[in-house]
Amino acid sequence: MSLLKLASILLPLAIGPLFGQAVSSDSAPSNRPARRWVTSVSSGFADCFQLTLGGLFGEGPAWQTKVTTGISNAVVKGDMLYLHGWNTHDSPSHSNDWMAGLAYKAPVWKHRDQFLSLGTGFYKLRFPSVKTGVNDWMIPINLQYQAKPKLPILVTSDAWTLPTSTLQRGTLLHTQGWVIHPLVKRDDVQVQFRHGPAHTHSWGFWGTQGERIWRYQTMLVISWKNTTLEGGYRKQWGQQPGMQHNTFWQFALTRTFTM
Repeated sequence: MSLLKLASILLPLAIGPLFGQAVSSDSAPSNRPARRWVTSVSSGFADCFQLTLGGLFGEGPAWQTKVTTGISNAVVKGDMLYLHGWNTHDSPSHSNDWMAGLAYKAPVWKHRDQFLSLGTGFYKLRFPSVKTGVNDWMIPINLQYQAKPKLPILVTSDAWTLPTSTLQRGTLLHTQGWVIHPLVKRDDVQVQFRHGPAHTHSWGFWGTQGERIWRYQTMLVISWKNTTLEGGYRKQWGQQPGMQHNTFWQFALTRTFTM
């Protein structure tokens, strides 16, 4: 491959994020859709700030905001290279806990109506509300499996590892399973009911060990055009002394922009 041809492929990938523009179809390989700049903004309220490990923080309700922006079809068809930021604001105390970072996910296997994707990246965690204060770096690894039989199934497994920590380094594994019931499926609007279990196990993450929580989660998702409204309710069962059994609710409105 000539240097000129190689540059014509790599240069749009390098400068695309700087200008926030889609790369023209002439610059993209013919076997991959054109790159697109995709941004999602989500905002809503939750019961409080609750960790994957199971702990609750703040009196609530918590105003939670999430922003994701990046390039789809960046390297291969169906992948995404993106920046991600999330903030939870406790309404009574006005305290903020947040995380932000860079991530990449891509499809790694497909067979008929089954799909598997893999993702990783790095994140900065700043949680003043947690114990004596968290100011950590984290490396996530995400594995997502999706199948589409009569009732679609979605399984996600997230491994979070702390290379540095103000508390204690370690790894946790959070696994969720969802059964998706399509209630309304039209061109202009879709309604889904989702439900399924979740589990968290820890290996030294912030000084925690072993099984932490089991949950059963439910969610109603309404989508139209580029907008999604979702509301969820879940029950948690603590697996160790001091871990509370509790319930949790949340709802959020998400808008997605594509260029």
